[in-house]
Amino acid sequence: MKRITKSLPMSIAVAALVSVAAAGCAITASGTSPESAPTAQAGFAGYKWQVITIDHAGKETPVPARYAVYLQFTPDGQFGSNEPVNYHSGAYHQAGDGFTTSGMGSTLAGYAGHDPVVLLSVAAISAFDNGIRAKVRLTGDRLAVTVGSYLINCQRDGRQADFPRAQPT
Repeated sequence: MKRITKSLPMSIAVAALVSVAAAGCAITASGTSPESAPTAQAGFAGYKWQVITIDHAGKETPVPARYAVYLQFTPDGQFGSNEPVNYHSGAYHQAGDGFTTSGMGSTLAGYAGHDPVVLLSVAAISAFDNGIRAKVRLTGDRLAVTVGSYLINCQRDGRQADFPRAQPT
């Protein structure tokens, strides 16, 4: 899949600035300051999680590794997610049995194809938006994240979260 590279440097800069700004001033939709991420679900923080399936509308779709769809969480509250077209980043904060995202930004590449895995991945990862709450279930090296109408099933890939600050992989 070919990415549009003309706007990539500007997209990276914008996403990085949004991430930095969000980290210092994030609030939940209720207007209260959320609990800091280091105390949140310590089991998933600090890792990169490879998306292996996405369930939507009662249909579970496998996501082969070649699509490079993943979520990552740093212990200091940074959230990143990648789908086949764009990289998304922002902050996350504990919210009960899950987390809330804020300050979300992404690279701005377009996609005119029809690959159903790409389209589903883009829609699922795009569900992480400002003030959106995601529910998390952690079982060993498996992470299930429910966001909007999507259930994103992940497997810890063994690597620590490595934040290139909004650079697509």
